[in-house]
Amino acid sequence: MLEPRSEKKSMDSSSEASTERFGIELGLRIGQATCVSLVGPLGSGKSVIARGICSGLGVKESVVSPTFILYEEYRGRLPVIHCDLYRLEHERELEELGVFDRIGLDAVVLVEWGDRSPGIHDRADIVVQLAVTGGTGRRIDVHYRPWTRALFDGWAATPLQG
Repeated sequence: MLEPRSEKKSMDSSSEASTERFGIELGLRIGQATCVSLVGPLGSGKSVIARGICSGLGVKESVVSPTFILYEEYRGRLPVIHCDLYRLEHERELEELGVFDRIGLDAVVLVEWGDRSPGIHDRADIVVQLAVTGGTGRRIDVHYRPWTRALFDGWAATPLQG
C-alpha cells in the first residue's frame, strides 16, 4: 500500500523563467526513481516544469511535450520517461508502452495531465498542481509522500521571482 501524499508545499511564481527554475531545482534534488504527476489547465506551465526537471536531471536534449506521441524517453543522471496524456484515450495505451512498469523501478516518470490516468496519478510520489494567477503568475501546490520530504526541505513557501 502506498503512503498517502500527506505533505504539501505551496509557492507562487511570477514568470515562466521562475516556474522553470522550480522544475530545475526539483530535478537537481531527485536522486532515485520518482513519479511526478503534473496537473493544471492548458497553458499553466506543466511543460515548463517538465523541461526544468529534465534540465535538473542532466538531460542535454531539447525537451518538448510529447503531446502527439504520448511518450518520450531521455537520458540524464537517471532515465526520464516524459508522458503527455492530453490526448490519452485509454490507460491501456500506457500499459502497452510499459510506462506502469517503469514507475518506482529505474526511472523518473514525468506525466503531464497526470490526472487523466488514475493508474499513474494514484501512484505518483509527487503531484504538482498548477493554477494561473494572472498574466505569467502561477500558483504551484506540491503534494508529496513523506519519503520525498528531503526533496523539499529548505524550500521556503515564498514567491519565485524572475
